[in-house]
Amino acid sequence: MSKSKKWTVLCLALVMLLALDAAITWKLAMHHVESTVQAEPAARMEAVDPLDQFRLEREQLRARQEAQLNDIVHGDKTDAQTVRQAQAQLMSLIERAEQELTLEGILQGRGFADAVVSVGERSCNVLLRQESVTQQESAVILELVMRETGLTGGNVKIIPVK
Repeated sequence: MSKSKKWTVLCLALVMLLALDAAITWKLAMHHVESTVQAEPAARMEAVDPLDQFRLEREQLRARQEAQLNDIVHGDKTDAQTVRQAQAQLMSLIERAEQELTLEGILQGRGFADAVVSVGERSCNVLLRQESVTQQESAVILELVMRETGLTGGNVKIIPVK
């Protein structure tokens, strides 16, 4: 196998590891949010705020992904096809971050005190700081997310977190 093919395989493996890292981090973050929400009220007051923690973990994951993709893009031995793939993934990360920021701002403007949005390639999670979400609120949120992301309603999860 030539050096450029080996490098391409190595870069593709790194991209796959990035995706796996994202999936694992997402699963751990969701587990953390769910376990914090289910904790005793007194324990929750001492614990880290679940929305703030989720927001922090989302940003840390994104920073790691961007750094790894930038390493691929700017690598001296990275072939053109791998550079294009890494650039496309970087653009996708930037687009999703913009969608998250836009949706969080719109939700805040619509009266939701605190919301954290996580947009993936095929799904979106909206975490809201409130006890419950009415059917009318769900419809508004769903319509906003679908319009901003192009996702279908079945791929949007709305999660109240108190």
